[in-house]
Amino acid sequence: MRNWLYILDPKKDQMDGGPSTPGHVLALAQAEPRRDWWLSRRRYMQRGDRIWIYFATPEKKVAAMGCVEGEPYGVTWDAKYPWRFPATLHERATRALHNSPVDLVELTNQHPQGITLVKSQGLPLLLKRAGL
Repeated sequence: MRNWLYILDPKKDQMDGGPSTPGHVLALAQAEPRRDWWLSRRRYMQRGDRIWIYFATPEKKVAAMGCVEGEPYGVTWDAKYPWRFPATLHERATRALHNSPVDLVELTNQHPQGITLVKSQGLPLLLKRAGL
């Protein structure tokens, strides 16, 4: 199982017609947790991996978590994000992280770029705050 840091920018990214803020993602975790997520390039994700959702500017915190349901697949209709993967937001972990987020300064990876693996030093804190 791999743990991925998935970056959302609340200023740019939209999810189901709403802003990609921690509150909106929590509402999605409660109402419609399974969805396809987007990637600008292929990652070697597999079923069972986790995505830790880092909300970029102005939030700068991890406040949601999801479970990858399948490997990335290509789409032809989106040149900017030509890859998708199915994942389900973990409601209990997302609620716990929403209430007690992990600030970027608490993680080893202080300058995440794109979708990257969570460094092993940061995983125990993420798991603890997520209640896992």
